[in-house]
Amino acid sequence: MTPMEQARADAQAVAQRTLQRAATFAGLHATTKPLFQKPMRMGSRSYLVRLAWPGVLVVCDPASGEVLAQSEPGNPLQLADGFVPGTAFAEKPMGER
Repeated sequence: MTPMEQARADAQAVAQRTLQRAATFAGLHATTKPLFQKPMRMGSRSYLVRLAWPGVLVVCDPASGEVLAQSEPGNPLQLADGFVPGTAFAEKPMGER
């Protein structure tokens, strides 16, 4: 490995450690309050769309409290692994309980 490649690898390692520490810090200080929450209309029905730490998108039926869809953390287009539609809403997303 050349000195330039080594310097780049070292800088990337420092950046990765910094990112991990920042994610831990954010997780410790994130509250139960969602990052984003808003009603969404679909036809005549209204659903609650919520984005919570660590980037989990949750769609709920506000009338029943059922979770209709939940994403993988950081990937709002990917349904969470093991998600079962119709479960009761919990303040913490799957994987954060």
